[in-house]
Amino acid sequence: MIESDSLLVGESLHTLLSRDSYQEGAAQFKSSDHATIPVATLSETGTKRGVVPKRRFQKGRFEVVNNVAYTLYYEDVPRSDGLMTSRRARHTLGRIGVGGLSQRSALREHQSFMERVNLKRGSIAPAIVGQTFEDITNRWRKDVAPNLAASTLRQRESHLRTHILPRFGKEAPHTLTVQRLQPFATVLRQKLSRKTVVEILVTVSGIQKYATKQGVRAVVVSLKDLEIGRQVLGACRPFFTKGQAVHIIQASKEPYRTLFTLGWCTGLRAGELLALTVDDLDFASKTITVNKSADDNTRKIGKTKTETSTALLPMSSVLAAVLQTYLANHWRANPRRLLFPNRKGTKPLWRDNVVKYGLQPILRKLGIPTAFAGLHAFRHGLATELADRSTPIPVMQKQMRHADIRTTLKIYAHVIPQSQRDAMESVSIGTVPLMEQEQPATV
Repeated sequence: MIESDSLLVGESLHTLLSRDSYQEGAAQFKSSDHATIPVATLSETGTKRGVVPKRRFQKGRFEVVNNVAYTLYYEDVPRSDGLMTSRRARHTLGRIGVGGLSQRSALREHQSFMERVNLKRGSIAPAIVGQTFEDITNRWRKDVAPNLAASTLRQRESHLRTHILPRFGKEAPHTLTVQRLQPFATVLRQKLSRKTVVEILVTVSGIQKYATKQGVRAVVVSLKDLEIGRQVLGACRPFFTKGQAVHIIQASKEPYRTLFTLGWCTGLRAGELLALTVDDLDFASKTITVNKSADDNTRKIGKTKTETSTALLPMSSVLAAVLQTYLANHWRANPRRLLFPNRKGTKPLWRDNVVKYGLQPILRKLGIPTAFAGLHAFRHGLATELADRSTPIPVMQKQMRHADIRTTLKIYAHVIPQSQRDAMESVSIGTVPLMEQEQPATV
């Protein structure tokens, strides 16, 4: 028989049971599954003011008797007078052995069952001193956060400050189960996009994983275990078509013309574009080295978004000619040899200013919608064009430098390839409306 070190966290009821008396009662479960225990609270004057159920968190008791696994626990049940009473109960988990559960599986079932019991009772597991979710978050901030890109860290701090810590800060990491996170995700989904909710849950998961590595008991819930709702078809980021990109580039002045050409021909992110230096361009081998990124707010140059983002990309002949012309006629020399420096030559151009003064006036002039359209629209436009041309997924993933191939597949999901359009055109049938048919000649 296997049993926990302590019987129950909630075993100290108002009518206190000694450990020995409980063990004697547990043995009686062989003949009776339930034993009613009245629970009452006395007032300061010693008078009885009614039955008040105790709702402390329970670990439950796992035991195996005659190769059958059981969970022993306390449950709340209503009395005939409408008040509540607490009683010991036994739940059968299953038979241990061949054709049944393993002992480890039975123990997992026991833990899952107790989670449901505590959830029903409104009980929350107590956090060990110094090991609340907020405590682990502060350790994560010290040990992990400095290694993240500035933009990523800002995003996660926003998630923690606005959504996560107000809800789970004082709780124990091992209480953040599916039963706790699903209602949290559902409430968030009512006011936030699916993508934002996923990012918030990823922040929770990252800190939970860190907790387990530090030896702290924690539950890491997979996104697959949560229902977050489907992404609405067509609710993708705005992108420029190839024709739109050509018109935008032709209507732009330097340095924006070269910057936008680079954005379309490479698919670089905004921070990566603005962090490029002359030394990153190799005209002999026609390659571009991508190994850094400029922060959107501070313009400090740091690491790329992910390890996969660091890469050596091909430089097309057209792009090489554009870059050489720019360097010869428009580039301003600066100490850091930035390809697109500010006027003082001390920092890269500011992304917001590039969009505000370089891109949006052109979009308005050309009649292209400006809502949410930024430098990323060139990157997403290139990805869409590659998908439309049925570019092999590995080639596209390498060019776009997606860390997760599922990101690449999402682009394919919302693009209808020309081959598919041609196939449907070849098999389509129907009747041409009369107004479009040639009118019969009159005699």
